[in-house]
Amino acid sequence: MSSRIVRTDLLGTAAFLVALAVGLPFKSDRWAQVVVIVVSLVLFAVGVAATLWAYARALDLSRVRNVGVANLYLLTGGTAPRGVKRLMSGALALQVVAAIVGASVGMSGLQESQLNPLAFGVLVPMFGIGMNGAWAARYGSYGPRTDPRSVPSNAKIR
Repeated sequence: MSSRIVRTDLLGTAAFLVALAVGLPFKSDRWAQVVVIVVSLVLFAVGVAATLWAYARALDLSRVRNVGVANLYLLTGGTAPRGVKRLMSGALALQVVAAIVGASVGMSGLQESQLNPLAFGVLVPMFGIGMNGAWAARYGSYGPRTDPRSVPSNAKIR
C-alpha cells in the first residue's frame, strides 16, 4: 500500500484542495485564479499521461489476463487490496466533489460575459482516474483470460 503511485495520488489531491482553499475566498483576485488554473492543468496533464500509459500496459496485459476498463480505472472487483481501493477511490471522490463545489462557488457573482476560472477544477478528476489506472496496470490483480479461442502473442505493443 505504500506505493509511490498512491502517495502521488494523495499529494495531488491535497495540492488541488489547497489550491481551491486559496482560490475560493480570493476568487476575484487574478493570482488566486492563476493558482487554481495552473494546479488544475498540471494535474490534468499528469492524469492524461498516466491514463494513456495504463491503457497501453493494460492492452499488453489483456493478452493473458482478463483486464476490464472498470477494473483498471475504478479498481473494481479484486483488482486492488481494500486499503488501496479505499484510499484511491476516496481521493477520486474527493476530487470530483471539490471540483463541483469549486466550479459552483466560482459561478456565484459572475456577470454574463465573465469566465469562471475555478471551473478548471473539473479537469482534476482525470488525475485520479489516471492514478487509479497506473496503480492497477502496475500492481493490479486480474484473472486469467477465459476465451479459449484467443491465443496470446509474445509481441509487445508499442
